[in-house]
Amino acid sequence: MILFIGEKALYDFVCTKTADVTYDIGIESAEKLIVCDCSDAAVAAVRAAILINIPVLGILGGYQAVAEGFGARCEMLENCAEGRQEWAVTDNSSPIFSGLEKVIRICRGAPVAVIEATLPAELDCIARAETGEIIAFASYCAPNIQGNIFAVNLHPASGLTPDGGKIIENFINLQK
Repeated sequence: MILFIGEKALYDFVCTKTADVTYDIGIESAEKLIVCDCSDAAVAAVRAAILINIPVLGILGGYQAVAEGFGARCEMLENCAEGRQEWAVTDNSSPIFSGLEKVIRICRGAPVAVIEATLPAELDCIARAETGEIIAFASYCAPNIQGNIFAVNLHPASGLTPDGGKIIENFINLQK
């Protein structure tokens, strides 16, 4: 079962990809975690998932929650509008970008980006916005972390992110 933390619109979108998603179980009962919120509770859930090796996908606010869960920081970007379409260069060897082109169209999430200097060694950039900011990062096999941890700052349910559904499906279909 996939535990979902975040807004209903994204929950409904994830439900179109799998029936195996709920917001009503404890982290210890979850097989995977999708977090779309940056509250203290979301950061705590990310940290708990890391400790018990549950794969995590942080989306939008969840991008910030995953960054914070690893001790990284995000900053507000000037001259960056949320909800605009742009290009992103992806590492399509990353499991969540598997089967996608190297350059994809995305709908930008919040006008924030992880501060690269605060990105710990356990995290790797897996996609950059056309303006150079890290739009997605991951931890595949960091010491003491066996699960796959991913974070994306894009709107997967937007028509401006044509591959958003595939990104969600790739995470859902990950083998632990």
